[in-house]
Amino acid sequence: MSCRTGHATPDPAAYRWCRDALREDPARILFVDDRPENVRAAEAAGMRGHLFTGPARLRERLSRF
Repeated sequence: MSCRTGHATPDPAAYRWCRDALREDPARILFVDDRPENVRAAEAAGMRGHLFTGPARLRERLSRF
C-alpha cells in the first residue's frame, strides 16, 4: 500500500491514512500484521492491533472483535 498512500508502516501517517480512508473511529479498526513494531504503532495510533502468527489465532481474535 505504501506506493499508493505515500506512507509505509510504522510511520504514523500510514495509520492516519487508513483511518481517514475508512472514515472510522480508530478504536473500531483492527490492524493485523506479522511485525510487532507495526502492531505497536497501530495501537499507538488508537487502533486495535493483532500480531499475526497464524490463521487460527486470527480467527479467534476476529470472533471477539
